[in-house]
Amino acid sequence: MSEEEYVAQMYTGALLNPRIDSTFKALFTQPTKESRSALKSFLEAATEHKIKSFELANNDAPEEFFGQRRVSYDIMCIFDDGEAADIEMQAFNQEYDYGKRAEYQVSRLETTYLKKGDTWEKAPKVYQITVLDFIYTKIDEAKPETKKAVSRYSMRTKDGLELTNALNIVFIELPKVKGLEKSLDTNTQLENWALFLKDADNPKKNNVIKELTSKEAGLMSAQQSLSSISANQSLWITQYRQELADRDYRSSLSVAMNKGILQGRNEGLLQGRKEGRSEGLLQGRSEGLLQGRKEGRKEGRKEGRTEGLLEGKTEAARNALKLGFTLEQVAQITGLSLDDLSSL
Repeated sequence: MSEEEYVAQMYTGALLNPRIDSTFKALFTQPTKESRSALKSFLEAATEHKIKSFELANNDAPEEFFGQRRVSYDIMCIFDDGEAADIEMQAFNQEYDYGKRAEYQVSRLETTYLKKGDTWEKAPKVYQITVLDFIYTKIDEAKPETKKAVSRYSMRTKDGLELTNALNIVFIELPKVKGLEKSLDTNTQLENWALFLKDADNPKKNNVIKELTSKEAGLMSAQQSLSSISANQSLWITQYRQELADRDYRSSLSVAMNKGILQGRNEGLLQGRKEGRSEGLLQGRSEGLLQGRKEGRKEGRKEGRTEGLLEGKTEAARNALKLGFTLEQVAQITGLSLDDLSSL
């Protein structure tokens, strides 16, 4: 589909995809009553407490020392009581550890909003709220909690004793909402938000979305905000290019990975034969060849896959930059650091 054909969807009444980063941000950050109401509702659902008022804040965390890793927040909010929350949408799995990333993000939030000279008692409660359009925690039938769409994390002992409630991470895994549409009245508020984000742009789910929005004023506001921004041509163009950049990234990654695996296999076989011959002189030719090939294949595949992943991400980043994406957007898409991207 060409860009013109893609953008033409806006004239048919189609809605933008709220799982795309640019659309997700636009949904919650418009200077409209509906957008503010939707954001307040989502924040209350994610933090599980009422919020009197809030303000959007600078999306870039200050660098406290030279060489510190740069952090850019998606939707940064400060509450009237001093608490803070960052909301982000991760539409594509970039194959890195989102758990560690979230821990780093929430820690930076704490250090950013704990003012110099304040006592530890004044350390604000902070939240890293991440919406994932893919499964992060693999489902284990023996562990029912792995099937839940919403997971909440804080610092606790192995026995569940809470250390403090200052650092909080909330993961919302959208693919796990399947089945929740049958229990709208008993779902948590955040589970119903997950359903909305998953299916708001799907015409086949109109009845579910209609029922959802009739039960929750915040979701009704979100639907109105999404309808409003879906008439914005520039957002359709941005969404098209972001989806295109992701396809390019995944294609480059797949090609690079296959090349890496092939190269790794060939090098592994060569090295395995070499080592196998050497060991075979000492332990017997048959045993040495078998062991050498096994170790060589394992090491070769690992090295080849690593090189292939990096090559694929770098190529995808170049393509995205050529399409006009900012460094922060490319970092979000590829998982590469801003410093790495600056050198491309």
